Amino acid sequence: MRSRHIRPRGRRRRAAAALCIATLIASSVTLAGQVAYAAPEAVAAPVPAELGTAPEPPAVPASLLPDGRFVEDASGWTSQRGGTLALSGDAASGAHSLSVTNRENTQSGLFADVAGKLELGATYRMTGKLKYDEGAAAQQFNFTFCPSNFNGCVDYGNSFTKGQWGTFTREFTAEDRHVAASWFFVETPWGSSALQDFKVDELSLVKIADAPEAPAYTNLESVQTKPIGDHNPLVGHKFGADPHHLIYNGRLYIYSTDDTQQYEANSKDANGLPTQPNGYGAITRLNVMSTSDMVNWVDHGSVPVAREGGAAPWARNSWAPAAIEKDGKVYLYFCDSGTGTAVVVGGSPLGPWTDPVGKKIIPDTVSPEYIANGGFPAGMWLFDPEVFIDDDGQGYLYFGGNSVIGTSPNQQGPQNPKSTRVAKLEDDMVTLAGDPVEIDAPGIFEASSMFKHDGRYYYSYSSNFQVTPEPGKYPERGAIAYMMTDDPMDLSSAKYAGVAFQNPAVHFGAGNGGNNHSDMFTFKGETYLTYHAQTRGAAWAAALGTPGATQGYRSVHIDKLEFNEDGTIKPVQGTRAGVDQVESFDPYRTFEAETLAWQLGISTEQADAPSVEFPEHNGGGNMLLADVNEGDFAAVAGVDFGDGAKTVSARVKPLVEGASVQVRLDDVDGQVVAEIPVDGTLGEWTTVEAPVTGATGEHDVFFVFAGADGAAADADLLEVDNWAFAADDALAFSVEVLDRCLAGKQIMQTVRVVNEDDVAATFVVESPFGRRELGAVDPGAARSAAINTRHSQVDAGSLTVTATATVDGEQVEVQRDIPTEAASCG
Repeated sequence: MRSRHIRPRGRRRRAAAALCIATLIASSVTLAGQVAYAAPEAVAAPVPAELGTAPEPPAVPASLLPDGRFVEDASGWTSQRGGTLALSGDAASGAHSLSVTNRENTQSGLFADVAGKLELGATYRMTGKLKYDEGAAAQQFNFTFCPSNFNGCVDYGNSFTKGQWGTFTREFTAEDRHVAASWFFVETPWGSSALQDFKVDELSLVKIADAPEAPAYTNLESVQTKPIGDHNPLVGHKFGADPHHLIYNGRLYIYSTDDTQQYEANSKDANGLPTQPNGYGAITRLNVMSTSDMVNWVDHGSVPVAREGGAAPWARNSWAPAAIEKDGKVYLYFCDSGTGTAVVVGGSPLGPWTDPVGKKIIPDTVSPEYIANGGFPAGMWLFDPEVFIDDDGQGYLYFGGNSVIGTSPNQQGPQNPKSTRVAKLEDDMVTLAGDPVEIDAPGIFEASSMFKHDGRYYYSYSSNFQVTPEPGKYPERGAIAYMMTDDPMDLSSAKYAGVAFQNPAVHFGAGNGGNNHSDMFTFKGETYLTYHAQTRGAAWAAALGTPGATQGYRSVHIDKLEFNEDGTIKPVQGTRAGVDQVESFDPYRTFEAETLAWQLGISTEQADAPSVEFPEHNGGGNMLLADVNEGDFAAVAGVDFGDGAKTVSARVKPLVEGASVQVRLDDVDGQVVAEIPVDGTLGEWTTVEAPVTGATGEHDVFFVFAGADGAAADADLLEVDNWAFAADDALAFSVEVLDRCLAGKQIMQTVRVVNEDDVAATFVVESPFGRRELGAVDPGAARSAAINTRHSQVDAGSLTVTATATVDGEQVEVQRDIPTEAASCG
């Protein structure tokens, strides 16, 4: 028998309410809705005679700001919206800092004129030091760019500790909003009521990289949104958000909110770049993809959940999935906008799905007494479900969100909104076992998640954008914070443990701000954090010359999660490199064409035939490669060919004459080891094959698509359902399946096997309708077997042919999955 060597490999979201959307927009970058202000005449701060001198740091070359060392005066720095500027002897370095006192509002601070100084697409580094001596133990200050009317500002926030000089630094790529800015200023966050005095020193703003040359791209299909070698985002051909894991039959499945659906519904420019923010209102589907090695992802399409045709047609939307398996069933929870939480149940990760309740389980099935007694305060969003089953089999449901809930005088937030809940579940996983219990997660906003590791429970969540950070007590804004507890329902504020993951904007820069949502899990001995970022949209925007213009469409990422000795989480770094491949990819089988490590140009569409690779999906979730043009490619990482491949085959539907598929190693321009001619009747599915030469050992494999000479560059060449390689020591044979009606009532499958090898082999045929042993077949000979399905109509499916022979004194066995067409005697 052939053995495979496996080794490690290196190399919201939602429109719950208008208030929700306004909060997300204001929290990420803007100061919208403020009236234009007529600036008073600028007055430079005087130098008090009593201040002495001290050695100054060197001036920052080419700084776009006035001298921020404040050596002798504050020339160029003004107070435009209230407050008094004066030099201070309490300096981070040198003799002076600049003190801001008598502040009248949260935009009263020091200003510098930056009109016309920033270049679209160029990269800048902003630095400074700040100190304050009054107010909270920790306070956020914003370093802000604003136009003259103060609408559409860009904030860069940083938390400082009272009584200490703290350092701020940030690199960013200039967007249209930066270029349109007239002012740079330092402030406390708008609406925070934090008006304490503060001092600044060593302020500078320098360009560190020129804008790239004019984009060579004219359409989005030609943009490599997931660069070859990177493992984030997980897929480059579609959007997804609010990811949640499921482990089923040894595979990792990731469900996500289908942001692609909203992108398709919204406005776009001539190139397809979105011109309208996400919005979430059109989303009624949940994406599904899976992997066994953390790098090669099979796109299983989406689950239709809400509205007509969905598993829960009464629901308006489906956002923020949470999935878990119990007793062979998959429970898929979702939120219907911000109004409630529901669940559908499937016989596999791809269904088929049923609605066990016919309505929301939150709030519709929560006890009326609980609701009547104020169980869900005004403003609490009943969304973002999380499901968890403990080691004893007890299930728990977590849900809720918002930064401020309740009504005066009992309003709560943003420091401790107490806006999420947890409830036990009955064994049926759809009925609450008691009323929900309040969670006091400091600074919470949304995105509940529960995870158990080494006997501890970790409740994580996204923090809101109004919380005032305080180390050890309150998280930074828009971050994934977490709590540690010994009881999954004991989540008082004292359980707060810190921040696991900063806002994606910290890791990925312009265009990646806004909401945050994650899930923690362990798979094949390693622990991971899955989250979303707007990196696909950022790649589009950068390629088409509008950096940062992502419009809120998100993509799923995964990075490694690690722990300190005391059980606390080491801060996770968001990366484009992603995680390592944990096992090599076995090519000697039929695998889905929509298995992707990287791709360019292609899309995926629902297939009519069921998946050969995943019969456990009960016929659901099989996709195919579509929109395939000249030069497009699909790639699989870490393919282990062992001693060598002999042939490669593909199930294809030719759409034009003369197309082909080049099989290349390690790069899109790498060594060609096979060229598959796409023969057959146009518009009809067929299996094509080609010999393979030189494919040994482990390689990345690129399937590169080519049209005939003279074919139009934008012509759709073919569709592809699956690929299969045969090993060099494998047995060569072909299989043909014919259907006929027996007595006009029952379909008879006739399976004809031709032994194309030079040794005799024994063949066995197994289909859903029976098993037949064909016995030994000589080289070049053929043998057939008939199987009565006993049905007048059968769906498309597959059967398996197993060949066994003795080669060079060793027994060799080869299994091949053969797709079968639907048939009817009617």
